[in-house]
Amino acid sequence: MPADESLERPRERPKLDTLGQLTGTALAYFVMGAVALALIDLVFVLPTGRDFGQTSGWIAALPTVWVYTDQFRRYAGGSRWAVMLLGVVLGLGAGLAAAIVAPTSWPPMLSGGLGGLAAALVYGGLWHAGVKTFGEERSA
Repeated sequence: MPADESLERPRERPKLDTLGQLTGTALAYFVMGAVALALIDLVFVLPTGRDFGQTSGWIAALPTVWVYTDQFRRYAGGSRWAVMLLGVVLGLGAGLAAAIVAPTSWPPMLSGGLGGLAAALVYGGLWHAGVKTFGEERSA
């Protein structure tokens, strides 16, 4: 009986080499987080009677952290720390700016979601540019 190759080696995750792949994956994770947040908020709205959308939308951006954590582990060297810290600071700054500029009539879920999305996209762009310039990819 022939040996099954899938049992012999661990399954590798696809690499996110281009900015489009990284951004698309981060957007997909953000959408999944937003859907999960809306469902969870709905579960708590129905029995309590409070208004829908009063939960912070920043929570929707949390799944994008998994995408960027995998990217961080993919690279070696000290420069990844500097790129990560700069990306976090500028990403959070952009996210806060987007959330502050959002109309006050928007519920916290919408304005926070806009801020989280801005933070995730800014971080992704900075991360991609930084690791392509300074990053040292780990060898398998």
